[in-house]
Amino acid sequence: MWSKYLKILEKNDNVAIFHELHPDPIFLSKREWESMYSTNIIPKFLSDTFFQKEILVSSYEDDELSFKRAEKYLLEKLQHVTILYLMTAQGCDLNCGYCPVQDIAKKFGASLLSKKSARAGIDLWVKHLNDVFDQKLNYNVIFYGGEPLLNKPVILDSLKYLDYLKDCNVLPKIVHYMVVTNGMGIDTEFVNMCIHHNVSVAIGLDGHRQANDILKVDISGQPTYDRIVQAIELLVSSGITTYASCSITPHNLDSLNTMGDFFKNLGIKKFGFNFLRGQKLIDLVGLENIEQYYRQASRSVIELARNDNYSEFEFQMEKKIQAYNNDDFFPVDCTCYGNQLVIQPDGQVSNCPFHKALLGDVNTTPSTFRIGNQSIVQEWRKRLPLYHNGYAKSLSGGGCTWGVIDQKHNKSIIDLGSRIFAEEVLNEFIWNTCRT
Repeated sequence: MWSKYLKILEKNDNVAIFHELHPDPIFLSKREWESMYSTNIIPKFLSDTFFQKEILVSSYEDDELSFKRAEKYLLEKLQHVTILYLMTAQGCDLNCGYCPVQDIAKKFGASLLSKKSARAGIDLWVKHLNDVFDQKLNYNVIFYGGEPLLNKPVILDSLKYLDYLKDCNVLPKIVHYMVVTNGMGIDTEFVNMCIHHNVSVAIGLDGHRQANDILKVDISGQPTYDRIVQAIELLVSSGITTYASCSITPHNLDSLNTMGDFFKNLGIKKFGFNFLRGQKLIDLVGLENIEQYYRQASRSVIELARNDNYSEFEFQMEKKIQAYNNDDFFPVDCTCYGNQLVIQPDGQVSNCPFHKALLGDVNTTPSTFRIGNQSIVQEWRKRLPLYHNGYAKSLSGGGCTWGVIDQKHNKSIIDLGSRIFAEEVLNEFIWNTCRT
């Protein structure tokens, strides 16, 4: 019998047949497939292959076993708390037209993380690592905001404490440090701090001058391109590993396929596209145009990867390429489902930088606290694509729950942007396989 996870894509006169939980396509002509499917007369060599790939099953119990294996694999991934977010500042000295930070700061106050809370957050993360640790994974402490450089003293104190824990063998040596910044506060003092503590920097830049400066402005409305590029040049010339974060806006959509060369010429090691989320996206493109925005953005990101011979220079495609090529499915698009511990600027613990989960003050959190056991994480996991319809669920990590809540006020709705991107990428990979 045919598996309920059998999926079919058609293109011209070709048909790609695959199992949606672990896609490894078989290609037939449309005529061959329609005859085979309608008559159930399958050549022996194809029948063996179909059973091997679980496209044909002996019973629906086989389908249940396939699902349970996929679920077990995904949940095991989500047990590794690989990221600690220390949100050192709630406010920001920019006022980007797509960013929710200023609204959040107005609602909750432009607070700064204390040294005490930062250290308590590090200690809590260490407890998570003592429970589950895999030396093959990447572990990162990310200084985030708002704009983290509004609170440089806490960043410096945290780095000293982290290095101390490494020296004492309390924290693994392989833990990496990163500051995610808008670049306005980068100076020689910060550069020296990064050099001394081996910190990488991710800086926001939305492409060429004109596209960047339309929405990425400071609080007085002044453009930021020149200042950001100057900051990047300082970081790169100082030997600091520098990444870039490029938000996809209506003003750079048509030039996304040029971004690879643009960032390489700046000395950027790697960059990542950010699909816009939440109410701000609706404000920019209109509710009726959201799907078109995600579809065009996805295809442009794929086109860039194709033109760059599928290199791993852009982070979003890198995750998908690795997942597909290594049969390492269900890549984590957002780590809010258990892979990250977030310490908010007011000391509150959360699973998401933008969502005030109010899981308790980190300074009084019991030693038994684990982010993966919190009800909000368990609830958010129910919306993972594995549990919902969609033929590209194997390449979708679930997307941004905060963005869905901000737009729809309903956490159970699937992230449209994540679903569309996964579909477009899977289509690309499958038909690229057909060509090769």
